Amino acid sequence: MQNILVPTDFSNNAYHALCYASELFGNRTCTFFLLNVYTEKKGFSGKSIDDDIASVSDTLREKSNARLAQTLDKIKKKNPDLKHSYELISEPADLIKVINQLVEKMEIDLIVMGNKGKKSSIPVYLGSSATKTLESIKKCPVLLVPKNAECNPTKKIALATDYKNCFDTLLIDPLIFVAQLCEASIHILHIDTKKKLDDLQKSNLKALTTCLEPFSISFDSMPDFISKTKLIQLFLEDSDIDLLVMINNEHGFLEKMLREPIIEKMVFNIDIPFLVIPENP
Repeated sequence: MQNILVPTDFSNNAYHALCYASELFGNRTCTFFLLNVYTEKKGFSGKSIDDDIASVSDTLREKSNARLAQTLDKIKKKNPDLKHSYELISEPADLIKVINQLVEKMEIDLIVMGNKGKKSSIPVYLGSSATKTLESIKKCPVLLVPKNAECNPTKKIALATDYKNCFDTLLIDPLIFVAQLCEASIHILHIDTKKKLDDLQKSNLKALTTCLEPFSISFDSMPDFISKTKLIQLFLEDSDIDLLVMINNEHGFLEKMLREPIIEKMVFNIDIPFLVIPENP
């Protein structure tokens, strides 16, 4: 991973996500693309676009560029010795549209987004820019960073799975990269929906094990007696996990988890970063 896209609305949460990513990549040579997407004001219905509207647009652009420059100065002062380079991007457009364009144009390897809300929880992502990004970005992994996530070394990574993905090194390359970067152990969590794995799940488990052979790995299985989200929360707490990883595929484990009623009640709180890997990178 060399190109990291960090959208920012200049909030503390967005800056915290940038700081976390900067700490995660350490002294590795890489480029951070700091993106601010702003909305241009439009005239009233029936009113022609005039110089005043253009002036408003210019002002918004200037403010966006100025705030990006301030963010750049702040992160450079915080980490003056790291081998990170930065590019600033300001666009008057739709966030998801711009992200998709940049993923292709700049060959982005990872998108890092801060959690926006009063609680560091998965539910806060629902209906937010982060959730829309998960739904719309199909070719790039997304790292969601809760505002309370500490910038500590990542030593334990959890992969929650139902073994229904066809695992190969291309699919889980982001997981492998972070594990290598942090010298972390990997803990596989399978939530039992059946008493036994079927043939496809057995084959996928074998492939996953082969891909992760170089690492210290453990396998845990929990019965599906309560909601998947609650089970994951309990596992994260009991195992002292630093990073949660899941595969995002249509009608898959992650989608089902996020649709559980418990999410709507905001019961599932998570204070660690959450790496979502698309099924078809």
